[in-house]
Amino acid sequence: MARWNPRRAVGWLLLALALLLVVTGLGITDSQAVGAATFGLLPRALAFQLHNLLWIPFLAVLAAHVILSCGIGKRGKE
Repeated sequence: MARWNPRRAVGWLLLALALLLVVTGLGITDSQAVGAATFGLLPRALAFQLHNLLWIPFLAVLAAHVILSCGIGKRGKE
């Protein structure tokens, strides 16, 4: 069994949040198509509300991803 890797977990979480932002953004601009694709579960008002709420977690996870990927805060090689 593989060990839990925080960089991989943050990467997958960032991908999920990015996809949610794209879907909710499309739900705002093309609400009929997204509403039909989600079987009416994502109306325009809900897409707008989710899109406005998701940007803060997206930026936080993006910052964590950049910090973990670039190795910011790590000590030099010993």
